[in-house]
Amino acid sequence: MSSSEDAGTRPAGERRAAPPAWPAGHRAALIVSIDVDGEYGVIAHHGADDWYWRAQALYDLEAGVWRLLEILADYDVKATFCWVGRAAEDRPDAVLAAHRAGHEIATHGWDHRTYASMTRDEQREDLTRTRDLLASLTGTTPVGHKSPFWRFNEHTVPLLQELGFRWNMDIAAGDLPVAMRPHPELAPVIQLPPSRLWDDYSFFVDWVTPPRHAFELWRDDLDVLRAEGKLMCLTLHPWVGGRPGPSRALTQFLDYAIALGDVWIARADHVALWWQERERDLAAGSPS
Repeated sequence: MSSSEDAGTRPAGERRAAPPAWPAGHRAALIVSIDVDGEYGVIAHHGADDWYWRAQALYDLEAGVWRLLEILADYDVKATFCWVGRAAEDRPDAVLAAHRAGHEIATHGWDHRTYASMTRDEQREDLTRTRDLLASLTGTTPVGHKSPFWRFNEHTVPLLQELGFRWNMDIAAGDLPVAMRPHPELAPVIQLPPSRLWDDYSFFVDWVTPPRHAFELWRDDLDVLRAEGKLMCLTLHPWVGGRPGPSRALTQFLDYAIALGDVWIARADHVALWWQERERDLAAGSPS
């Protein structure tokens, strides 16, 4: 792998750095991200002719996204909604509902095709098309991106940096944000670490388990991360975690996280901006 490829795909790890002093004395941070795929995620995975999966995924925009919005409102939690462009085109009312409720709107590809096999020009077109549609719907330009399937290549992070994106949630190189600077002269892209273990799909599609199993793992991971002063990035899909039973995993987890009283539950853009400012202060010699 060349040095330029390395700069765009391998962030420097945290190397057991001292835990950050999160805002307002919080001991850890939690991001709730919602991947709104519509039916396009299963089309990209199973094909357009697989109507079983397409029918399952219709739940995403018809019911699941609305249940998740209600839960988040009940808990007064602001989340990050990562939108597939075609899903946003199908249901702009859902995009606006999330935006007006104070949630962040981020990009998740135009039609959920993997970025791993896209050329640089194809990715640029996909990113700008999705970003511009979401900006036209909400009046706010997205600053965050999560690649479909979390699959990307050496072009992705440099392009995000060139296009002015501020955060990306594709690379799990540790349990803290990492600033990536493939172009040293440009503002960094803050890499926020995801995990398959924090993804509802792993529990309720790959393996069909009771909601309490997801809650218990998320709770235990949050306990460890809280002790270490780190970050957890939860991923939900409305057609999966927005169903009646699986949604209980989210409500139980929010009950637990909020009751701790010292976990900063924030949108991805707020965490990324805070981290970027922290890095700037550290570089200038100020305390974190």
